[in-house]
Amino acid sequence: MFESADSLPRSSGPTEYRRLAKSGLHVSAIGVNLEEGMVYKKGIRGMSEILETAVHCGVNHFDLAPHYGAFRGMVEENFGRALHRLGSLREDLVVSTRAGMGTQPRIMPGFGSRKCLITSLDGTLRRTGLDCVDIFYAHRHDTSTPIEETAGALDAVVRQGKALYVGVSGYAPAMVQRMAALLDDLGTPLTACRVTYSMLHRGPESYLLDVLRSSNIGCVAEGALDYHVDPCSDYPQEEVEKWQRRLSNASLKRGQSSRQCAVSWVLRQPVVASALVSLAATEELSEFCAAVHRASFTAEELASVDACFPELYDC
Repeated sequence: MFESADSLPRSSGPTEYRRLAKSGLHVSAIGVNLEEGMVYKKGIRGMSEILETAVHCGVNHFDLAPHYGAFRGMVEENFGRALHRLGSLREDLVVSTRAGMGTQPRIMPGFGSRKCLITSLDGTLRRTGLDCVDIFYAHRHDTSTPIEETAGALDAVVRQGKALYVGVSGYAPAMVQRMAALLDDLGTPLTACRVTYSMLHRGPESYLLDVLRSSNIGCVAEGALDYHVDPCSDYPQEEVEKWQRRLSNASLKRGQSSRQCAVSWVLRQPVVASALVSLAATEELSEFCAAVHRASFTAEELASVDACFPELYDC
């Protein structure tokens, strides 16, 4: 039997909240990506465990999408049911979702259109039972739809009260700048950018993170735990194992596990407001929260991390 949210202590665990760009929205430095992990294995029970543990740890940031789950809308429905079971928890949570390329049941042209974005968000609200989401992302730039139309749709969902803040996901730096300018003209700021960023995926460092800093757009980093090299890659297995041992040793010198070090490394960037992680067990939340407070690295420690993955950077 789960406790009601009203009976749970608030923010009793280690946590940190970071301001999302120039908005007044503060998100926990650790966010939970509900795409995989224990969400699949335990269904609504697993979702309830995650939400309950999050209250204890002070984690408030949860990322949804229509395509998460064994069937379309499964995770959204479980999230809504779990939220209902836990009472007045909604006001403590920051819920994000996205619409666009790959979030639909089939590949369709015009995934960045007003039709696609607003219809998708309406479906999310219906399945979760939420009145609105906190952050709504347009996922991937759609070359078949004028970007002005995509910007207009994002502006519309805010004015309609269906989303409180808007962002983009998987956009190239130039298109982020263009979208930010269009939304500024409409009076709805571009608040967040969802970015794939990890020790192995450093492409954003070459330009995108600078764009986000200069444009006052908050970065939500996904894939922070993607520090494992796929054994089926073209790299020799003995080399892959050597890289993993190096990271393990570099992490241990900092008094961390490899997973904690990977999260701390992403959060060392001030522009990163939150790092999304998936959970195999609720106990992992406290482990990741502890990594938040180790987000500073010496030059020697950064060099040690760099030396773990020679010639492997996705720049």
